[in-house]
Amino acid sequence: MDEQRHNRQEGSASKRGIAKLLSFGALSLFAMLVLSACGPDGEKPYSTVSPASTQADDIHSLYKLVFWLSLVVFVGVQFAIVYLSLRYRRKKSDTKRPPQVHGHKQLELVWTIIPAVVLLILLVPTLNILFDHDAQAREGTLQVDVYGKQWWWEFHLGEDQVQDGASLDVVTANEIVIPVNRNTVFNLRSNNVIHSFWVPQLGGKLDVIPGHVNSFAITPTRTGEFYGECAEFCGAQHAWMRFKITVVEEDEFYAWVNNWRTSPAVSANQQEEGSGVIQAPQKFSVCLSCHTYNGAENSKALTGINAYANYGPDLTMLACRETFAAGMMEMTPENLKQWLLDPDSIKPGNYMSTMIGPGMAVEFTEEEADEFVEFFFSMIPEGGCMSPDGWNVSTGDAPAATPESTEATPAA
Repeated sequence: MDEQRHNRQEGSASKRGIAKLLSFGALSLFAMLVLSACGPDGEKPYSTVSPASTQADDIHSLYKLVFWLSLVVFVGVQFAIVYLSLRYRRKKSDTKRPPQVHGHKQLELVWTIIPAVVLLILLVPTLNILFDHDAQAREGTLQVDVYGKQWWWEFHLGEDQVQDGASLDVVTANEIVIPVNRNTVFNLRSNNVIHSFWVPQLGGKLDVIPGHVNSFAITPTRTGEFYGECAEFCGAQHAWMRFKITVVEEDEFYAWVNNWRTSPAVSANQQEEGSGVIQAPQKFSVCLSCHTYNGAENSKALTGINAYANYGPDLTMLACRETFAAGMMEMTPENLKQWLLDPDSIKPGNYMSTMIGPGMAVEFTEEEADEFVEFFFSMIPEGGCMSPDGWNVSTGDAPAATPESTEATPAA
């Protein structure tokens, strides 16, 4: 009688333990789902769970598939462990060794087949997405050539199929604008070390390999600003090799292209009316040893893969950029002056700091730095600098009116 009562008590305790386990598991799952929905997208610029392109949506669908399959496996295994531990634990009254199941063929088949089925479920959609993305990278309507430098990015807007394959001929650094709902192909190149191009909300990572061109497509589904960075260690300032892709409506995209290709307003810096000769600072030739500038005599104009690894960005529309030093500094006169005086204090190890700065071959005075800043901030389009969300007031006062022609066309 005592033994029977003892067994019943143990059985009741096992049931209570299983009930508590089920309640705790359900509560944990609910809390996890609630917490996963916390936080607005705007506060997560590097989030991989806020897709904004068809390609990112595809990758996100794989994330969700892996997550739910992993959750089912995890919960199943944990419950099985706890249940078996409670249900078949050794009782104090047991004196015999329990039956052994070593070499049980049925069990071995079960725990071999189940993982194989799970992997097969993951393999099929993964291969479909890989082949789809590869096909999209060959069918883009807009081509963007990307060059990974140390440590910044150079963007070349190239062929536009909407304009019968004509080149848009826009070169920028660390900031690029593309139209929404257009299949844009990014062709990745490097002439120095291996980088990795990554825009979490628009697509996956893809390596930028010297001597090889890797291409992938982005078809944005909504407008906005999306941030990216290098995801492969490439040197001392790898963490500050950042960039931004701005997605806008198609008419705004062509308006931005036209504005970017507009000749700078040179009236304040011409030697005489209509001469077209721009008076640059006396030491501007120092800049032209590594940079190019449209309209400057003897400008090397080496960009893209033909430029040496230490060549800097095109300076033509420098003042119209929102940031410089690969997103490290906001484009303001004060920040630009600080950079000119001592670039190594802002971004240690950058190539410019090997020539310019305290104790280097070239050292600007305060007056010379002010002259450079005034020169760059005066060389903007006559209507002002157009940013995707309006006018870039960081370059000075906003213009009184927009340019006379607002028609969206790639022809400048």
